Amino acid sequence: MQIELVTSTPDFDALEPDWRALEDLTSRNSLFLGWDWQRLWWSHYGQGRQLRILVARIGGQVVGIFPLYLETHRAFRVLRVRKLRPIGAGGDTAPDDLGMVFDPTHEQAVSCAFVDHILHHVPDWQLLDLVDLSADSALVACFAQRSADASETIERMPVNRIIYGDLPPDWERYRQGLSRDRRQALARYRRKFEQLPGAHFRQVRQSGEIDEAFDCLAALHQLRWKGRTQELSFTSPQYLGFHRGVMHALQAHGRLRLFSLELEGKTIAMLYGFRWGQTFYHFQGGFDPAHAGLSPGQLLMAYAIEQAIGEGCRTFDTLKGEYGHKRHFFQQTRETLGLRVHRPGLIHWLYRLKARVSGHRELTEPVPLSEARSATLTPNPVAEEPRA
Repeated sequence: MQIELVTSTPDFDALEPDWRALEDLTSRNSLFLGWDWQRLWWSHYGQGRQLRILVARIGGQVVGIFPLYLETHRAFRVLRVRKLRPIGAGGDTAPDDLGMVFDPTHEQAVSCAFVDHILHHVPDWQLLDLVDLSADSALVACFAQRSADASETIERMPVNRIIYGDLPPDWERYRQGLSRDRRQALARYRRKFEQLPGAHFRQVRQSGEIDEAFDCLAALHQLRWKGRTQELSFTSPQYLGFHRGVMHALQAHGRLRLFSLELEGKTIAMLYGFRWGQTFYHFQGGFDPAHAGLSPGQLLMAYAIEQAIGEGCRTFDTLKGEYGHKRHFFQQTRETLGLRVHRPGLIHWLYRLKARVSGHRELTEPVPLSEARSATLTPNPVAEEPRA
């Protein structure tokens, strides 16, 4: 196996055919590691950062890609830290399911080769800051194997819990799996909405509709959350440009799912999601608070689930954020976690000191990778929060 380090944008672009071929080999190659998401993220957020993409080849054939970048981060106000981070993480975006894109036949070998190459052959970094790795991924296992004999300190960071559900083959079976109160509530929401003049559930299907729909989604999200959170999405030029581009790119491949609720031709709620393999991913949404009495968020979620079942999806994934409203629809949970690798020196010592003196040690204290259980972040069990 040969490992190549890609550091230029032209060489990044040259990977597209191999990248697209890999991403279709297994559903575990997530949407957030797909070519469209990764390349667009770099276009909008790459300024001031340096590419460090690892490419694994066997006999000239690409069998794995680990997309990383190097940035200089100011820590403790005075020190500069050279961080190695995954493409897709950083700026005002909140990724899910990062790591590497790979040929499943060679997953273990590629993972361990990447880990060894990062630890011994990638120069310049002081802190490797990986996020949103699947808890059962081969990458995590390989870092665990190396933790005992590596000169670097390898730590496991707090877990993110993600709510999802396996979908039955038809909507009625899904409904029957809900509690009686939830079934009655959804039926009431739908009946109330559908009796109104011009009530309509619609999917954006034409590329010519995307820009107008995107603007509407951004406006509804702002309207819904302005004054209720300081972490609004759809605010920065980078975020707006990135997601507009993502929508167009995914629509071209039949992967965009953009739904709306309309009353007499006016959009009152929108849901932004994706279809990737046999999974529907719910990413973002918004609604006009003037119509909060219709419960548009829950109503649109129910329509989206019904649509996903009708398409033959086997899983509905609500992505990061263990919020109470998601539990109205699904009960299954999966986990992603972060890894931090510190090279020996002052920076490592200061990070550990900061964790020890923090007033919120349960949230910030790194946990050794060798421990069976990691610390967990405490979610808000009720609030319906936005995601960035």
